[in-house]
Amino acid sequence: MVTIWTPDLSPFSGPKYLMLADAIAAAIARGELEAGARLPPQRQLADKLGVTVGTVTRAYDEGRRRGQLEARVGSGTYVRGNERPMPVVPMGGPLAMDGAMAPLGPQGQMMSEALQALAADANCLYQCLPYPQENGLAHQRLRFIDWLAVQGLVVTDQQLLLTCGGQHGLSLALEALCQSGDTVLTEGMSFPGIRMACERQGLKAVGLAMDEQGLLPDALEAACRQYRPRVLYLTANLQNPSCATLPLARRLRILALCRQFDVRIIEDDVQFVDPAIKPPAFFTLAPDITVFVSSFSKRYSGAMRVGFMLFDSALYQRLLFCLRASVWTVSPLQLELVSRWLADGQMQRLEAWLGEEMRARRRLADSILGEGLLQGDPSSFNCWLVLPEPWRAADFARATLEQGVKVRTGEDYAVGRFAVPQGVRLSISQPAGHAQLAEALGVLKKLLDQGPGLTQAIV
Repeated sequence: MVTIWTPDLSPFSGPKYLMLADAIAAAIARGELEAGARLPPQRQLADKLGVTVGTVTRAYDEGRRRGQLEARVGSGTYVRGNERPMPVVPMGGPLAMDGAMAPLGPQGQMMSEALQALAADANCLYQCLPYPQENGLAHQRLRFIDWLAVQGLVVTDQQLLLTCGGQHGLSLALEALCQSGDTVLTEGMSFPGIRMACERQGLKAVGLAMDEQGLLPDALEAACRQYRPRVLYLTANLQNPSCATLPLARRLRILALCRQFDVRIIEDDVQFVDPAIKPPAFFTLAPDITVFVSSFSKRYSGAMRVGFMLFDSALYQRLLFCLRASVWTVSPLQLELVSRWLADGQMQRLEAWLGEEMRARRRLADSILGEGLLQGDPSSFNCWLVLPEPWRAADFARATLEQGVKVRTGEDYAVGRFAVPQGVRLSISQPAGHAQLAEALGVLKKLLDQGPGLTQAIV
């Protein structure tokens, strides 16, 4: 039976076909379109909406790509049922939103094609088999340097170090810049890996006050006077977990303070940011005092343990020594795969796909939770949800977990006794598809509407 359903596209934005696809996803999440429901024929719906048949066709195709719809030959387009096997789900389960990881799309095909090409290149394989130079093969480094220049990060050969991922790069930076007992300043809520790296190296991590734009310069100045820190660690773009991006004026103020108090900056740039909107890096503004750390875990997937560091050339030998002492070298086979993707444009095309995919997911999230509730760039893997009173973050996370949805609170990222705000981080990139994302967001929406209630007697 054909469903008599005409969507309201007014809450959505973007190309018409994506607006319609987002409306379908929202209707499925709300239960307006149930599993097995047949959608209106394309021409009929096109006439009702005043769009072309091609627009409806593209919207239905997008729904199938998201795993929400299926086409039956000679019958029409239907809402998929839950009985069908789901695609491979990233770790955490279909309703987990507690891990920022790249949604799966072209990566598998990229890997398949790259492995086949590498297997046919005997000369390259023989170059990769012996113990290589610590910093990768010469042609691999050249590919990285050329790609970085396109990103606006111009470096020489002795300003680049290739690493086994972002966490490895952070550990190397701390080891090269600090001595046991030194103080490392961070944002009050910060990537847990920096706390672990500081603890392992006998360093004191101190969390600083933040607002919706990120680290507060006044808090930095006060901490510099009190602690005489060696290093400031921060995430300037889409800070983890708050999703704040430092405006340029604040970046310049932070740089001035670091110069005044002789503090080096470790800039964590691992989070995926659409290259079209990416602000200038601290390394671009002040390469002499900044160590820039990034990786391909968000650009490609967490399985690709390749990262890189950019720094003043005076640090090259010290960092190279730290690399030798930790892992000696990065796998040349992994470097070869990544460097080929950088050289032939596949990584750039993947980033464009990721940006489009995340914007579609964010539109879906806004349509279910409501416009204006989520903080963070529309292309970000994560969103920060400020909880309405009287919700407390720990209670909300516990309630979502009881409903099968995992989220992160600010406490998971607190440095020391930093007083975290009452909010949660949602990794909307993690669910396997839009149907799973919509289901998870529907659980959150229901809890937000209901409120916390009184869960236990208080005496």
